[in-house]
Amino acid sequence: MNRHYASRILWGLFIVAIGAGFLLNQLGIVSLDIGDIVSTFWPVILIVAGLNNLLTARHGGNAFGACVLITVGFIFLGRSLDWFDWSIGDMIRFIGPVVLILFGLNMVFRPRGSSKHRHQNHEHRDDWQAYRPGGYVPPAPPLHPDPTAASGDSANHAEPPAAPMQPPVPPTPPFRPNLSKHEQHIEMKHQMRREKLEERREKLQMRRDRIEEKIQRHRQHSNPWERVEWWENDPSVQNRSGFIGDIHIGHDHWELKPLNISHFIGDTVIDLTKAHIPFGETRITISSFIGDVKIYLPNDYEVGIHVVSSAFIGDARVLDMRDSRLFRSMDVETPAYKDTDKKIKLVCSTFIGDVRVTKVG
Repeated sequence: MNRHYASRILWGLFIVAIGAGFLLNQLGIVSLDIGDIVSTFWPVILIVAGLNNLLTARHGGNAFGACVLITVGFIFLGRSLDWFDWSIGDMIRFIGPVVLILFGLNMVFRPRGSSKHRHQNHEHRDDWQAYRPGGYVPPAPPLHPDPTAASGDSANHAEPPAAPMQPPVPPTPPFRPNLSKHEQHIEMKHQMRREKLEERREKLQMRRDRIEEKIQRHRQHSNPWERVEWWENDPSVQNRSGFIGDIHIGHDHWELKPLNISHFIGDTVIDLTKAHIPFGETRITISSFIGDVKIYLPNDYEVGIHVVSSAFIGDARVLDMRDSRLFRSMDVETPAYKDTDKKIKLVCSTFIGDVRVTKVG
């Protein structure tokens, strides 16, 4: 079957199914909630896209990407339909080794070019030889005398000496007739443009001189060993970053300080039940690409909690609220947050992953 024809059939059936569902909903035959359908069956788009790439794949790399799309779509669909309860971290633990195995098999069994093609390329390389400028170039042969000239004349009569070289006479400027009014107008315009350009150059030069003068003054009155930060930087903020793996914070008793966490792949777990929370607002910022974020808070009414969460794919369970929509964004805070003495503000941003903020105790 033609690949493009199969792709058209697949996407056509998918669109027909969506249209039939909307039509049955309008006729009252079935009762459908568009929000629930989108939040539950959005992984079907990944599965259909993976099947489309699998049908139209010509190389191993395209087939590999299609299998990854189908697998991810099936996992998220199973989670939405409660077939199983796998977290993003569990999927990464299994998908990572499988990806490495498939990548290695692709390198081992990758088809190589035929020997005939390589032999043709070798012949084409041998047909033409590049010129090397460093090679030896033979000198030109000497000029022979004119055989038609008489030997006596050439021997008795010497050539007259060459006349001395006269200095070149500078060319006289071409004669320009009187310019017409139109040409005079054009000449005046060109002259005005040249004057404006000259004024702009002078202004630019003056600005450069001023900037250099300011720089010199700053260097004279500043400490040469001083480090200047041109962006806003708080030295009391702790920074944590990771590439692949999990980040766990709060196994033992610890003092909470403003914290920035940047993570690529893996889970982020923060236990604040054993933390000494200072007075005022403490900000914790978490940025993750793929992975779950789990934060455990103390069940203390003296501590105010403000959670701002956003994600592309994944569920969010923040205190008593839950959201499983696509492109979700939440902003939740405890009652009387502004009146509490101790405040914790959590800002969590993920691309694919779940966010869970729960109180313990």
